[in-house]
Amino acid sequence: MKGFKKEKPPLAESLTTEANEGSDHDGNITKKIERYSRARERAVNIISHVEQEFQKSGSPYLESIRDGLVECGNYLHFRHYPTKDQTRLFNANFCKKHLFCPLCAIRRASKSLSSYLERYKVIRAENPSLVPYMVTLTVKNGDDLNERYNHLANCVKKITANRTRARTSKRVSHKSEFAKIEAAVGSYEFTNKGNGWHPHVHIIALVEPQSTIDAETLSKEWLKMTGDSYIVDVRPIGNPEDPISGFVEVFKYALKFSDLSYQQQIHAALTLKSRRLLFSIGLFRGVVVPESLLDEQLHDLPYIDMLYRFIDGQYLLKEVTD
Repeated sequence: MKGFKKEKPPLAESLTTEANEGSDHDGNITKKIERYSRARERAVNIISHVEQEFQKSGSPYLESIRDGLVECGNYLHFRHYPTKDQTRLFNANFCKKHLFCPLCAIRRASKSLSSYLERYKVIRAENPSLVPYMVTLTVKNGDDLNERYNHLANCVKKITANRTRARTSKRVSHKSEFAKIEAAVGSYEFTNKGNGWHPHVHIIALVEPQSTIDAETLSKEWLKMTGDSYIVDVRPIGNPEDPISGFVEVFKYALKFSDLSYQQQIHAALTLKSRRLLFSIGLFRGVVVPESLLDEQLHDLPYIDMLYRFIDGQYLLKEVTD
C-alpha cells in the first residue's frame, strides 16, 4: 500500500463521512483509513511531549495519558458485510482522551453528530415549521485559558437562564432573544493563533419562522452578559432538510489540533479535561451519545474481517478473513 498524502482533509468532509459511517461502501473505507492514519500520526507525535510533561510533574494522570496514547489505535478491526456493501468498525483499542488524541476526537465527534442529527429528524417531524439557525457567541481573547473558559461558560449560563425567565415570566421586562429558541445544542471551541486563547460557542438553534433571532438585539444582550464582548453571529442554515454543514460546525473537535503546538494542545487538554464542552436546550435535552467509539454491527449476516495495523505512519491492511 502506498503512503498516504499528508494534506489535511476538509473538516466537513471528514465528519460528514463519519456521520454516515454505518453505511460506508467500499469506496469510503480508503478515505477513512487515510484520515485515521493522519489522526493517529498526530497522536503518536504528541507522546514524547506528554512524556516530557510527565517527567517534570510526575503526574499519574499524565502517565495514564501517555500509556493510553501509546496503545490507542494500534490496530483497527473492520467487518465488511458484502450483502449490504457496508463496512463497520468492529474492534479497536481507543484511549478516549479526545482532547489529546485526534483519532478519538474524530470518533467521538462522529458519534455526537449522528446522535443529534437523529434527534433533529424527530424534532422536525413533530415540529415541521421550526427553522434551524447557526448562532456563534464569542468573548475577548486572553492568555489565561481557564479564566476565559470560565468567563464564557458563565455567560452562556446567564443567557440560558435569561431564556428560562423570559419564557416563564409574564413580566414585560423579562426579554431575551434566546426565548425564541425551542431547541438548541451547542459546543465550545478553542483556538489560539498567537494572540491569546479565543473561546467561542457554536449553537444550532431551532425557532418558529415568525421568531427570527435578531443579531443586533442579541449582541446587546450578550454584551450585558459578558461586560466585555458583543460579537455574535446569526445565520440561517441553508436547507432545513439537510443541515449537515451546520451540525458539523457544532460537533467538530473542541481543539483545532493542526493550529496548536503540542505544548498548547497539552495545556488546553489539561485545562479542559473535566469541563463540559457540549450542552443542549429545550427539545434537544436528553440526547444520549453512545460511550462506545465502535460501530453498531449488522447481525446474522455474512461478513469479512479486515485487520489494519498502524506501521510507519499509516494503517496497513495485514489480514483478511472470511
